[in-house]
Amino acid sequence: MGKSAASKNPLLLANDAALEAFVGDLQEQDRVALDTEAASYHRYVDRIYLIQISSESSTALVDPLAVSNVKPVGRLLSDPEVEVVFHDADYDLRVLDRDYGFRAKRLFDTRIAAQLLGEPSVGLGPLLEKYFGVKVNKKMQRADWSRRPLTAEMISYAASDTAYLLALRDELSGRLDKAGRLPWAEEEFKRLESIRWTSNSNNGQAFLRIKTAKTLPPKSLAVLKAVHEWREEKAASLDRAPFRVLGNEALLALARSAPTTIRRLRSLGGVPTAPARRYGNELVQAVQKGLDTPAEKYPKVERPRRPKLSRMAQQRVERLKALRKRAAVDLGIEVGVLCPNGTLHAIAVAGPTNAKELKKIPDVKRWQCDALGPSAVLEAVNGGGGSEK
Repeated sequence: MGKSAASKNPLLLANDAALEAFVGDLQEQDRVALDTEAASYHRYVDRIYLIQISSESSTALVDPLAVSNVKPVGRLLSDPEVEVVFHDADYDLRVLDRDYGFRAKRLFDTRIAAQLLGEPSVGLGPLLEKYFGVKVNKKMQRADWSRRPLTAEMISYAASDTAYLLALRDELSGRLDKAGRLPWAEEEFKRLESIRWTSNSNNGQAFLRIKTAKTLPPKSLAVLKAVHEWREEKAASLDRAPFRVLGNEALLALARSAPTTIRRLRSLGGVPTAPARRYGNELVQAVQKGLDTPAEKYPKVERPRRPKLSRMAQQRVERLKALRKRAAVDLGIEVGVLCPNGTLHAIAVAGPTNAKELKKIPDVKRWQCDALGPSAVLEAVNGGGGSEK
């Protein structure tokens, strides 16, 4: 396929009237493609910095920093007569809800479609190259979308994110229909409508998510907490992504060695020279704050207790996994796409004895029952069939 007409000469919408006019024209269409760009890789406070919208014939880039009223985009999303095509809609839907309270009504997700077809690579770049011979500039994937003015390279990359989505949607939809899997995708798309932003409230425990943090002794953990708090405050004041202030490996090096002098800090191999020089006094003060933490106030690592499965349920899980493995091979899709472990556990615990009970389990989707075969699932649950030979 040649270059999409929608990718040529994208419109830059930087005022309310232009956006209103463009969206007004789109509402005569029955489908559009949409994407967003944020800057969490660069900024401490994340937000949407660009919204890309494509029809069959044109693409527009909406600049939320210049447009004072983006409500026309929300109106488009919520219109039940307009199908909105995304690639990997989950995060886009969450940030659109977070920043503007926008909710989508009718969706098609090309990433989900590709997963259900068993595509070996479900990223937008590989799919565009496979089906249309279009190569995406990977360098732009981590561009700073808060920058203004946007460069020609950024504009071209952003436009390509949606310019081919409608054509890709048609390609994948046709393949799903031919494979008898279009109802599977439609069930997944319907579930996307309920996605909402959820606050990542960490109650001051985000430092525990650093890899290997939970293996540190209590005193070192107190130091880690202190230097992590310092980094968050510094990143917020600079509006810079925290890792751009100081990486996690450097925080762990500080926690393990606990340097309380500039000389000792600069001798640490794990702390880069530039931040050690720039923030040296602040870092040793943060380390000292951690060391001064009373023992009774050391951070505690809470180990979540997972409900223990009964022996019978464990056996059911193993039989269900064997069934899933065979079905995934036959269908040519990943086992995790076909049915995650959490769903298998829910089935094993519920122990359904008939198809009606199976379909009532909240975690089980209708298409998963169809793909695995209700009778095969029930046999695996109840001890007959489903086991590996």
